[in-house]
Amino acid sequence: MSQCCFEEILAQNERLEYINSVYVDIFMHMPQGAIIVNIEGKIKEVNLAAQDMMGQSLEEMQGKNISEYLGTQIPYTRAMLESGQSYRDVELLLTGQKRNLHAVLSGIPFRNKEGEIRGGIIFLSPMENIHLLVNRFSGARANYTFKDIVTNSPSMEEAIHLAKMAAVSMSNVLLEGESGTGKEVFAQAIHSESQRRNGPFVAVNCGAIPRELIGSELFGYTEGAFTGARKGGKLGKFELATGGTLFLDEIGDMPLEQQVSLLRVLQEKNITRIGDSRIIPVDVRVICATNKNLWQEVEAGNFRADLYYRLNVINITIPPLRQRQEDIMLLFDYFLSKIRVGLLMEKEERERIKDYLQNYRWPGNIRELQNVVERMVHMAGESKLGFRHLPPEIRRLPNDPELLESTGDSPSMSIYEARSQRKKMMQEQEQAILIKLLQEYKGNISRVAKEMGVNRSTVYRKMKAYKIDS
Repeated sequence: MSQCCFEEILAQNERLEYINSVYVDIFMHMPQGAIIVNIEGKIKEVNLAAQDMMGQSLEEMQGKNISEYLGTQIPYTRAMLESGQSYRDVELLLTGQKRNLHAVLSGIPFRNKEGEIRGGIIFLSPMENIHLLVNRFSGARANYTFKDIVTNSPSMEEAIHLAKMAAVSMSNVLLEGESGTGKEVFAQAIHSESQRRNGPFVAVNCGAIPRELIGSELFGYTEGAFTGARKGGKLGKFELATGGTLFLDEIGDMPLEQQVSLLRVLQEKNITRIGDSRIIPVDVRVICATNKNLWQEVEAGNFRADLYYRLNVINITIPPLRQRQEDIMLLFDYFLSKIRVGLLMEKEERERIKDYLQNYRWPGNIRELQNVVERMVHMAGESKLGFRHLPPEIRRLPNDPELLESTGDSPSMSIYEARSQRKKMMQEQEQAILIKLLQEYKGNISRVAKEMGVNRSTVYRKMKAYKIDS
């Protein structure tokens, strides 16, 4: 053999060794789990991601049959090795290993030059990765923080203070308030400041889903579970919210039969899809909201008392806009700046608009005020903003300071009493949270202060006020 041929063969071998080392490196470090099996189903190679998912090393798994790991889903792999039929997106739920595994499987056979099946490769994708992708493209994330809540109102400041304390807790939260007061903004702000801020924020309007579909929406279903069920089934909102927060809006509209299922999930921290018998663990923080008096719904037999107590761990009442006179023009200017920067308005016109806005009852609260501002801007066009651009239902109001009393709304004394009651309730909840944190951190004031977002002297002052011993 000539020197030239020898050097050429040596160069080819080095190139093959390099390519082989690159392929091995890619296989071992790819983020997706991968297991290579031979024609008999015995495990030959396992990459690092699959070892981590299975909770076993290569040495522990090598030589064992893949059936020991795939449970009820082994028929798909067996068919792949016998007939060369690949498969994809098969759900796998295993318990009893060194760790629980919830993943999606895909399998591809590989053949020799003669076309004979020699084995296959099985890919595993953790279900939480699938959830993250679904949530990313479906917009399941929180967009608001406490900085987005515009207010100068003492009652709103009290609600924000309690919400910030709720953010450092893992307890369930019940938000009560009329439609349009900003309950979802509060829910998103609590999520954004919690330990789950990097997880999904999944919102469900219980009042907008037909009663016969709310179970499948929350808990998911399997293929063929009912007529019209999607091929391959569907993940429920609880699974999609795993690792994050599930916001159940209009919880008072949930049917009684589904309230039983919700209570069980909150107690046992797992769900069962419709049409399935498998138990799937979920790690979800639940925040609920209602525009009803939920306790009255309990007394009327429309809402379960045991579910009410389970949800109403931290109660936050968001006051209506008509009880926040100091916020009306503040919000008016805020929405105006968002819609049209630099829109001119005469001082006299502004004062007249202010009088009428503050005398209006605002049944739609902040949402209605935002709509009014948008309508006024569109009506004004390129001209200055004036009283004539107010909607007719507001312009027709008498500019009378006695309007609130004549329309049956709370007079100033009633508002004061309502604020006093709300302040007392918030103080009781703050006291309960403070006691819980002191117990959790064994009296470590620095840790408690950090969790509450205050300094040590504030914690000591509150302990003295609530007569709590260290």
